[in-house]
Amino acid sequence: MKIIICGAGQVGWHIARHLSNERNDVTVIDTNAELIRRATDALDVQGVTGFASHPDVLDRAGRAMPIWSSPRPIRTR
Repeated sequence: MKIIICGAGQVGWHIARHLSNERNDVTVIDTNAELIRRATDALDVQGVTGFASHPDVLDRAGRAMPIWSSPRPIRTR
């Protein structure tokens, strides 16, 4: 399964470790390049540096479909 984890801090690290140990295709996104480097060096994961809310960063992480969807338009004030 292709999984994208947004954040390489303690929680993201442990989730990435667990899911990669289960042979999932894991990519971690974080704005901190050092955290991405540590994750990719220590775990069987891919890493992308950037803001996970930016579509181009999600595309680099391998997003194939929208992360969220809404059945009706979202109203803004």
